[in-house]
Amino acid sequence: MGATKYEFYTDDLIKTAELIKALAHPARLKAVLMIVNEIEKDITIEDVSKEVKLSQSTLSVHFKQLHDSGFIKTAVVVEKKCRNVFRGNKPATEHLVHLLEYVLSKIELKIDDRSSNHPFYSKQISVHDWNRYFEVTRC
Repeated sequence: MGATKYEFYTDDLIKTAELIKALAHPARLKAVLMIVNEIEKDITIEDVSKEVKLSQSTLSVHFKQLHDSGFIKTAVVVEKKCRNVFRGNKPATEHLVHLLEYVLSKIELKIDDRSSNHPFYSKQISVHDWNRYFEVTRC
């Protein structure tokens, strides 16, 4: 049997990768944006399902991954009925920000004779208005 990721990498590295993977799906990213954009009330999975056209079971799997990674927090609220509500987890977000700041501080564009022989490409686009980009609406 082959080695597992737990044998080669530190717990911190594995947890950071899980945070990144949790955001690496359009449905999960849109759900997170909906959760953090709503400031008047807590978001439920039913709120997200109005915008993200996936089955309840599929959304539940996505929310489980977001929760298990630590990216969102969950609470059970009993009003007229029992339901789960979600909020963003600030420490998890700060952890990713620190990682990206570190990476950004280390990136250096090398301009020399070698760069003309090896052009670099990227598919990344620049986004400044995330709400408009993902068409996030308030519930």
